[in-house]
Parts: sequence; structure tokens; C-alpha cells
Amino acid sequence: MRALLASSLGLPGMEELLAMEPPQQGLAYRFTHYDEQALPQSQLLAGDPDRYRIDSHQLRWVQNIDQSYTLTVGYLHEALSGSSPWYVIPDSEGRSLQVMSGATIREKRDQLDLGLGLTNAATRHEIGLGYSTEDDYEAVYGSYSGRRETADGLGEFSFGLSYSDDKVEPSDAAEYGRIERASREAGSASLGFSQVLNRNAVIQTGLSVTRQTGFLSDPYKYVLVGQSLLPDQRPDERVLMAFTTRFRQYLEKTTGAVQLDYRYYQDSWDIRAHTLEAAFAQPLGEDWELTPGLRYHSQNGADFYAPYFAVVPEHSYWSSDYRLATYGALSYRLSLQWQQGDYRLQAGAEYYNSEGSLALSGTAQDTPGLVDFWRLSLAFSVNL
Repeated sequence: MRALLASSLGLPGMEELLAMEPPQQGLAYRFTHYDEQALPQSQLLAGDPDRYRIDSHQLRWVQNIDQSYTLTVGYLHEALSGSSPWYVIPDSEGRSLQVMSGATIREKRDQLDLGLGLTNAATRHEIGLGYSTEDDYEAVYGSYSGRRETADGLGEFSFGLSYSDDKVEPSDAAEYGRIERASREAGSASLGFSQVLNRNAVIQTGLSVTRQTGFLSDPYKYVLVGQSLLPDQRPDERVLMAFTTRFRQYLEKTTGAVQLDYRYYQDSWDIRAHTLEAAFAQPLGEDWELTPGLRYHSQNGADFYAPYFAVVPEHSYWSSDYRLATYGALSYRLSLQWQQGDYRLQAGAEYYNSEGSLALSGTAQDTPGLVDFWRLSLAFSVNL
């Protein structure tokens, strides 16, 4: 039951590309290749259709200092290349066509994380510090998280706080008239509870609230407003809320486990989203486990989003960033894991497809920048 409970821990807000299960003590490494499909020529007005490709290398080291303290060190290196959606222009029939940047984007990012954990009886505390840097962006952040078991040992409360201070310095500000320097801050609080329902089932719920302030626009995107091409302009405050429920059921007959996750999200930019994921983990013999999964996401767009604006909106905010649009998406996932003793290998693949017609509600907009991608990963860990 403890193992089943531990496998369901975690609160909303974790970045998928950075999610990595560490060993109890030892080393873990994961390589991820992310490849966005090229924009169809029928939707392209100008620029390069080849989109982002990202290679990520992650290392995580966990060392038990003594029976109470644990030190965790994480390092991430990413290399990105390709082109990005820039702005949208309508053709003579009012159909939206995407203008892409050139395939000259080259970025590298390095991130270092340090964590110190303290276990005291039924309570676990952890503080974390991190630093992330790339050519035009710098972030310093800190966090605190805690977990406490209930008296019967079958439930657990989890809670956390985090803060981030980010600096934006576009590398081509003078060439394209972008802002030279800006900053943003984010603070987040989370609360969760996990409960073992019986010898084969566990459920977890979590709530997180985040407040972002400062420069929240994208300095690399433009919007056609009336007859003018203007920089992306968003409110300087955003409050985000996410509620997640996760359920795990072990099946004695097949020795497999059903995994069901639901997430509801809303923010002060009027985005509402539902995400549902189902997976089935099936052991194959003593050492192998195969896990197919399906994930569905649907959201309505921000109140200041449109592919382009025929007239200047009254609220003086505008964005044509496809990530703020109304759309739905399906992800098909498959992972294969081998584990023997303290050694574990895992390979995974995911295909992601997004379309305006897949949204549950809201007005589907002509959004040519919506992305489809493949993601492949290979991970290795060893307990020492």
C-alpha cells in the first residue's frame, strides 16, 4: 500500500518535460527528443515551415547524508533549433495564414537544482533552490514542500510554496525594436491529500494557485491590429488555479494497474481547460512493464486572443499566440520499462495532435499555428 501511495504523489503544475522520478539513492539520467511537425504549406504565408526540435539531457543525483537528511542535485541541458510562429495575416478571403520566423533560432538552456530533504518521523520537509539561464532569459527560484502521513499510515497530506524571479533580455532587441530588458515574478502555493482506499486502490487530490506579475507578454511575437503590426501585449498580472484528481487501481487478476487522472484549470485571462488521462501499466514477466496511455486536453481561448484584430480592442490587450487559443488535443503514449534489482531502463514515445475542432466548448478560431509533435525519451537509473 505504501508503494501504491508513493507512486501517486505529486501536485499540479509540474512541467512535463522536466518530470523525472529519482532513485531512492543514486543516479538517474534521461534523454528526450522533441520534434514539432512542419507547418503545412497551405497555412504558411512566409518564413520557414520547420518548427522546433529540442534535445534535453537530464541528470539527477540523490544522496542520503544520514537517516534524516537527503541531498538532491539536478542538472538539465537543452538545445533548441527551428522556427517559431510570428504573426497571422488574413488572405483576400479572410482565411488566416501564418507568418513564421526564419529557421535561425538557436538556443541553449542550462538549469541547476539543489534540494535538501529532512525526514522526521511521519513528516518530510524539502527546500529547493534553482537557477536557469539561456541567451535571453534568466531565472532564480526557490521552493519548500512537505508531506505528512496520517496516524494510520494510509493517508498523506502534501503542501508546498515556491517563488521565481525571472529576467528577460531579447538578444535581437535593437534589430527588431523589442524591449531591451524586463522582469517577471511568480509565487505559488499547493495543497494535496492522498488516501489508500483499500489494499489495491489509492486516490489523490491536489490544488495549486499561482500568481504571476510583471512582463508576461512574448517579446518575439507580433499581432496584426487594424492595419498595424504591433508587439504581443498581455496583462501584467495572471492568477492561475489547477485542481487535480488521480486514481490508481491494482488488478490482481492481470497484475496490472489502471491509472486515471483529471485536471481542471482556470486563470484570470479567462482560460478554462479540462485534461483527462488514462493509462494501463501491465507487467510482462518479472522484469518488464508496458504502459499505453491516452490523454485529452480541451481549453477555451483567452479573452484577448484572436488570430488578428480588424479593429483595436477596447481592453488594449492582444495576442495571436496559438497557446492562448480555443483548441483540443489528443496525446497517444507508450512506454516500456525494464527493472532488475537496483537498475531500471525506460523508453517512451508520444504523439500529440491539436486542432480547434477537438475543443469541448468555446468558439473554434482559425488558428494556423496549432502544433503537432513527436516526443521520444530514454531513461536510466540505478540505486546505490
